[in-house]
Amino acid sequence: MNMFKLKTQLVVFCMCFAYLANAQVYEIDARAKTARKENALPFSGKNPAGITLSANNKYFEKNGKPWFPVMGELHYNRVPYQEWEQEIIKMKSGGLSIVATYVFWNEHETAKGVWDWKNNRDIRRFVELCARHHMLVWLRIGPWSHGEQLNGGYPDWIQKMKGHRSNDPEYLAESAKLYRQIGLQTKSLYFKDGGPIIGTQLENEYASGQPGHIAKLKEMALQANITPVYWSITANTVFDDKKMEVIPLQGAYAYRGWERAGGKATKDFLYGNDQWIMSDALGKVYYDVTMFPKGMCEQGAGSQMTFNNRFVVDPGVAEAHVQNQVGRGMNLMGYYMFHGGTQTPGLEEPGYPYSYDFQAPLDEFGLLRPSYKYLKVLHTFINDFGTDLAEMQVFEAENPVRNELDTAKLRYVVRANNNSGFLFLGNTQVRVNMPDKNVSVKVKLDQETITFPYLLLKGQTIATLPFNLKVGKAVIKYVTAQPLARLVNGKKTTIFFQELPGVNPQLAFDDASIVTKNFEGWKVEKSGNNVQLTAGKNKNLEVKDKEGNIISLVFLSRKQAENSWRLKLKGEEALVVSEADVMIEDNKLTLQQTGNDAFGIQVYPRSLNAISGLKSQSGKTAVFDSYIVKTTPYVPKVTITYPEKQNAVVQLPKNLPSNVASVILKVDYLGGSALLLQNGKHITDNLYNGETWNIGLQRFMKGGEITLKLQDWNNRTTGVAPELVKEITEKGTMFKKVNAVPQYQTVLNLSK
Repeated sequence: MNMFKLKTQLVVFCMCFAYLANAQVYEIDARAKTARKENALPFSGKNPAGITLSANNKYFEKNGKPWFPVMGELHYNRVPYQEWEQEIIKMKSGGLSIVATYVFWNEHETAKGVWDWKNNRDIRRFVELCARHHMLVWLRIGPWSHGEQLNGGYPDWIQKMKGHRSNDPEYLAESAKLYRQIGLQTKSLYFKDGGPIIGTQLENEYASGQPGHIAKLKEMALQANITPVYWSITANTVFDDKKMEVIPLQGAYAYRGWERAGGKATKDFLYGNDQWIMSDALGKVYYDVTMFPKGMCEQGAGSQMTFNNRFVVDPGVAEAHVQNQVGRGMNLMGYYMFHGGTQTPGLEEPGYPYSYDFQAPLDEFGLLRPSYKYLKVLHTFINDFGTDLAEMQVFEAENPVRNELDTAKLRYVVRANNNSGFLFLGNTQVRVNMPDKNVSVKVKLDQETITFPYLLLKGQTIATLPFNLKVGKAVIKYVTAQPLARLVNGKKTTIFFQELPGVNPQLAFDDASIVTKNFEGWKVEKSGNNVQLTAGKNKNLEVKDKEGNIISLVFLSRKQAENSWRLKLKGEEALVVSEADVMIEDNKLTLQQTGNDAFGIQVYPRSLNAISGLKSQSGKTAVFDSYIVKTTPYVPKVTITYPEKQNAVVQLPKNLPSNVASVILKVDYLGGSALLLQNGKHITDNLYNGETWNIGLQRFMKGGEITLKLQDWNNRTTGVAPELVKEITEKGTMFKKVNAVPQYQTVLNLSK
């Protein structure tokens, strides 16, 4: 043996030894425990098409089956009504099924007895657009709402009323007028009538006061013909839980604009118990949690910055936060906000900017942030596996991590039902850098113990791993990759998995559950009743079960998973992969992307010929059909001048070609904030946090030009990186770079 070969083997041996020395084995007992009985709750409805909605104390139901809905907040009054439809489509394409929205009282009763329900305030048109695109609606009708609205949404004369937020007769009489107005505007739009409105939230964060007030508001709403299936409140609201009149839904924010620099490390990455997370108190709630299904109404995918408190939302943190909620038992995911917006001038809460961007997955101008695609990975999983997941109990580790600053121990939890389930691993903590971990987890079940192979869980990542996953009659004992989507087409089921960074997929089948014995491209080992497989050159796999069902396993990179879009094509369950932003409608796909005039899209299953007029460029052995669409390049006709160091005037094009959806103005600057004005009016603004301000110009083009004005830095501002503060101090308030980039668009018609 030559010395070079010997040295190489020694290096490999040392690396393996170091890996194993740092590896840890964890255990969790997921043996069946006495489950609370499923008790039906008094919330049910049936629409004219025969679809039923209901709920029990464990989960929501659709047509009598477990249902795990995904809901996101979009405030119709804060988005131009001309853009409502495309923004609703973007939410649906991101895997959401419900749009939630506040109905702010002072937005509509503009003077006492004077009501405005037109244009940006036309709630009826907004709800009808949701219905057109098969999106359900959850109204938050106050009377007090907050939502960073002036007086919490109260008109001035209600704000001055001593008895507001109580059963004071004068206040109730005025609130009844609001409810009657809402009832008139939403007439015939409720689920029972064939409309999309399924839920209504009463009040908001009513943490002190009269428990009977919630009951009174519900009574008044019913009298006003507000008739949803579900009634809800925020979980920090006082109410009589024994009456079962409303469902409490929870809130959690990893980033907190009301706290210095957006807050510190929080406990909501610990797979804890039920909590209205803002209290940072594990297990602290004000009602019997066994009586209601667990759900979120304010899962903070971002947060509103203030003039004093700044921060940058990390999309990986946003994703990990949601995965944590699912792991700890949530069966409804509701975001606040999923879509940012712009305040109505004069109705913003004092101390807040005009922009209500919220660093949301869909920003103030409807542009997709990275968090949109990060969360879409989870939404795809929830939508395809949620029926199973909703029934699964939560099993905690014997000694779970309870210190948010503990970076050494593994954070993990299991959800399981009938020996099948998911292992949730978390190695992300807001405000704390988490180290890589080499781990194996043993899941103890009634008749066996599932031992996951050692895997590398990188810092700032998460993993959701299945065990005893039943596909047809086949049983997959474990997979060291994360389920993304499940497509069932006749006798063929395809499971898409997202590979974990740095982890070569391993899996095991129950040998007796499959008839396939040839696993070409995979390393095969027999262990007892299981066939253990390790991916080689081929990372995809197809097997048959004993009833002739075909099970196809497809492994995608993280980037492919983020760029996956779930839909139906020609009656088939399908998945497309594209780096473009995809808006999915019944008869077409609209693709948008910034700065790139060539669109690529991959379609599964192959040979559907789903895209009219396009021919696949894939080879015979490819998993996907691949298409490329090239559109005409465009140079934005945007002129930028600087009459003063802190002012920029941007001349806008009068129109755009059909292949350009908008022009994005990318503004990099130093300072405290930037204002956007048009025709002398302050339209919106941006609070400096070091990120590029991306402005969608399409909505401003009729005005001809906009003006940007920079505001100076205030040393009381918190949360901006010290090196950026130093740069501002040294260079002063200034524009660093402003440039315009086309947002290209192509529309693909779908074959029937």
